[in-house]
Amino acid sequence: MTDQPQRTKQFYRSSGAVVGLALGYGVMTLTGFTGMVASALFWGGGCVLGGMAAEHLFRWNSN
Repeated sequence: MTDQPQRTKQFYRSSGAVVGLALGYGVMTLTGFTGMVASALFWGGGCVLGGMAAEHLFRWNSN
């Protein structure tokens, strides 16, 4: 089995995490939350959810 599909899956996941980070920051800014705890929740949540969504998108595109 080649290593190429795994690299593509990792690329999707990493890209999704970066996009999720940006969206988490945007949502945090739009809602008016500030501080370290809010940053950790919104940015961390955005990274995790973005990575998960991108992985599902990868599976959907692979089929």
